[in-house]
Amino acid sequence: MCVVALAHQIHPDWPLILIGNRDEFHARPAAPLAAWDDDSGIVAGRDLQAGGTWLGVHAPSGRVVVVTNVRGAMPDPAKESRGALVTDMLRGDGRFADPEADDLSRFNAFNLFAVAGGEARLLTNRPVPLIMPLAPGVHALANEPVDQPCPRAERLRAALAAVVEARTDPASLLDTLMEEDDPALFLRGDLYGTRASTLVLIAAAGSVQMTERRYEAGGRPIGTTARNFSIG
Repeated sequence: MCVVALAHQIHPDWPLILIGNRDEFHARPAAPLAAWDDDSGIVAGRDLQAGGTWLGVHAPSGRVVVVTNVRGAMPDPAKESRGALVTDMLRGDGRFADPEADDLSRFNAFNLFAVAGGEARLLTNRPVPLIMPLAPGVHALANEPVDQPCPRAERLRAALAAVVEARTDPASLLDTLMEEDDPALFLRGDLYGTRASTLVLIAAAGSVQMTERRYEAGGRPIGTTARNFSIG
């Protein structure tokens, strides 16, 4: 399970605010948020098992992509990597840099937000392959098909909308991501749970702030990384 919310083109200081929790098995290896050392321009955490990422920013262009899986769909190891889809879209290069709806069935079930050039899109292959532009506003995804209600996603969407409306400090949303009362945003478990909470802020002038809090088994904090850089 994962949950993510996006404020797109509605905050006067931050045209993009992205927050989310990555939930995963604690045994799956991952590298912390960093600028990748492969000249890709990607700033992201990294899944060391499959090599891709779940959420990242492309520093030269300002592209932002985040993906979740979809509950109840059995993974097929023969399908393409969802993390590689994110990486291609971030780089703007590769087989799936600009996917079409017909490409989406090549992947295990997913929901995805992509922002590039001031425009945001939703991509999903559940219940059917779909690429849809998003209007300015606050949007949220979790692990349900996009045609079904999801209390967890709605809770995070409402929290982000409240910060946007009140013009309060978006950094407080990192604490919101730790809330455990029903519907829980933070999942605490010894085998599976929230592995990382991430906040991305992009200002109109092009400065980017990314913060990642990481957790180990039992939900114990194991580190925080902040990266500040400019697009271009």
